[in-house]
Amino acid sequence: MIKMLIDSDYQTLKKMANPIKKPFVICDLDVLKTNLERVGEDLRKKNKKMRLCTKSVRVPEIVKYAEEQDFINGLFNYNSAEALFYAQEYRIRDILIGYPIMSELDAEEACKAASYENVEITVIVDNTHHVDLLEKYCNKNGVHLKLLVELDVSYRFFGMHLGVLRSPLRTPDDVISLARYIDDSNNVSFRGIMGYEAQNASVGDNKFLYRWLKKRSREFVNEHRATVVNELEREGFECEVVNGGGSGCYQETASEEVITEIGIGSLLFKSHIFDSIHSLNHFDPSLFFVLEIVRKPKNDVTTAFSGGYTSSGSDPAIPKPVIPHNIKTIKFEEFGEVQTPFKFNPDHIHLHLGDPIFCRFGKAGEPLEHFNEVNIFEDGKITGTYKTYRGLGKRFS
Repeated sequence: MIKMLIDSDYQTLKKMANPIKKPFVICDLDVLKTNLERVGEDLRKKNKKMRLCTKSVRVPEIVKYAEEQDFINGLFNYNSAEALFYAQEYRIRDILIGYPIMSELDAEEACKAASYENVEITVIVDNTHHVDLLEKYCNKNGVHLKLLVELDVSYRFFGMHLGVLRSPLRTPDDVISLARYIDDSNNVSFRGIMGYEAQNASVGDNKFLYRWLKKRSREFVNEHRATVVNELEREGFECEVVNGGGSGCYQETASEEVITEIGIGSLLFKSHIFDSIHSLNHFDPSLFFVLEIVRKPKNDVTTAFSGGYTSSGSDPAIPKPVIPHNIKTIKFEEFGEVQTPFKFNPDHIHLHLGDPIFCRFGKAGEPLEHFNEVNIFEDGKITGTYKTYRGLGKRFS
């Protein structure tokens, strides 16, 4: 049985954290590997694959470890620069650039990545302009790119748009039309489709309305995606890849007959936005950041330096303190760029200047742009560090 950081004694963690400059990030690698293998067990049963969403990880050593697992097809990269990095440095065999390219510089990078031996680059498209640009630069560079057409799988309900505003392609005819356009090109080819059901992947189960809407959405997505794949095949377009996801609904997505792979990333770390998704209760948090108490303005309030590692979105994902237990942030101030105050009961918890506060990120990946390295926790102790993108001098976002 692994010794999880989240269950460790606070006094032990204090001693461990004491010599490390704060704030710092720590990854429980044993837990991360267990989370990854749990996904693998589920996907093997359903004969599906996982594609690792690197934007939710941003630590190449962890990416490389995950990519080597037998149930992972390859990487779902953020953009052409990230794809080029993994092609150059790691010769990753199957890289999907998960967002459309409209810049000539990006098209050049994608083609350069495709020029490496045994590296296959696929790009998401939803418009003929995307195809034209990639065709032009493939011809110029003497390379071939495969394309995934993105299908809109958002759910419409009484005038509400549930999901993300990404692809304009909604109907089978929309997708078939673009597939035909791709088929008429010389240097790019149709590989399949992708559809991201964000309304299922990133919404919790803590309210009846959420659960009801997710159930309705799932019924729609399953039927919609199957219809598009079947219509494509009827027109002679075989879908080698049908990608859906992500982490928050991977079990349901994997149950779709037409799905071949699921995009997953955040679940390796299990950031706390997934805590309210019941199907993920058997996964454990593996990524934390640690602040240092530098002030004590009141008997029941202590203030740590730094902490403002919130994430993007309409409802920004705010971190939360987890060790020591039973401390909470101050509502009117929350996690701040230069300081974060915490309220606690001094009759139950004794906190002193210099003590560490262990916190969980709201979302995975994005906050790591603040850190050069991740401390690795294994078998109850820190065993080393892994560089982040930032620590390697890279910035892909």
